Amino acid sequence: MAGTSVGASDWVEDPVSGFQLPQRPAAPKRLPGEENRPSPDVPMIGVTDGHRPQTPHELEGGVSSTKVRERQGILANPYNEPPPPAGPPQTVTVTPKLYSGWLSQTHPDLVPMSKDSIIEVKGQWDDSGHALHNFGLNFTKISPGALAKTSLANTNVLIVDCAGEIPQATLGIIREFVANGGYLITTDWSLDNCLARAIPGFVDWNSANSTSELVDALTNNNPDATDNGDLLLNTVPRSYWKLDNKCQMVRVIKPNAVTVLVKSKRLEYQDPNRAFALSRNGGVRIDNTGILACTFRYEKGRVLHLVGHFDNNTDLAFNNSLPDPAPKIGISLRQAIAANFIAAALKANPHPLSKGK
Repeated sequence: MAGTSVGASDWVEDPVSGFQLPQRPAAPKRLPGEENRPSPDVPMIGVTDGHRPQTPHELEGGVSSTKVRERQGILANPYNEPPPPAGPPQTVTVTPKLYSGWLSQTHPDLVPMSKDSIIEVKGQWDDSGHALHNFGLNFTKISPGALAKTSLANTNVLIVDCAGEIPQATLGIIREFVANGGYLITTDWSLDNCLARAIPGFVDWNSANSTSELVDALTNNNPDATDNGDLLLNTVPRSYWKLDNKCQMVRVIKPNAVTVLVKSKRLEYQDPNRAFALSRNGGVRIDNTGILACTFRYEKGRVLHLVGHFDNNTDLAFNNSLPDPAPKIGISLRQAIAANFIAAALKANPHPLSKGK
């Protein structure tokens, strides 16, 4: 073509075009000290389903303490956020020696107790007895129907396994046991089937369920929870937490009485209470969503509820396999909290093992 240099492009750039490259949305303003904190809309941990993230997370070494890192204003979030645990999570085989070693290191003053000190009410989906055996704790296992005929006079801890299908006539026994100073652990579906009916008005099921997955777990270092600091002894600030299919999510009814020990950012975004908490008329505190473990006191006793199970796992063929070992301690965070709760109960009103038994 005449007047056209060899090799020139026939692409013509329009100098008056109003086209602009898409602009990234402006990042939210950060307060001093927040520059290196992840956005609250980004999951804190890159692994929730067992897949490997592209970039492994760094691990903050050491074991948590009850000392709180104080912050001002909006930064005064009771859930302090150290780096997440090293990813991805690794399923490991755990031995009773690891469990009993952690217990003796954390509670060196704990002495052997009678089998009546801990009573496990057998459930269809959880097996707390397996974990209790690993910790080296004596216990008695009964069926839900046998609870009405069982003396709790020498019992410190009552564990109601998922699904927690306790006969209606027996719920009063559980309520009286806690009111008189007993310690109660409920797991997963025991929330709706047992706890919310035996001791109503504190927590209940919000009608939402989880999926079977590993989620991030963040412990609470709230100064208001110092009277529950014994439940977080020798644990870690961040870990993973195994949820089973259709774990019941928790709604806190009495926030001034209930302490959330562990929560999950992943679960928080699935929690229907979160949207209500963020709404203009929301009546739910945002820190009471995504709950994994919570506790409260009822008259002279204490209650611990775990979202998920006390046993190692329900999905894997080998029950010594642990899908959510916590950094540094080796056992899972959920099991460590439950063991601390049991130790607190045994120390509060001990029934030592008699000689010859």
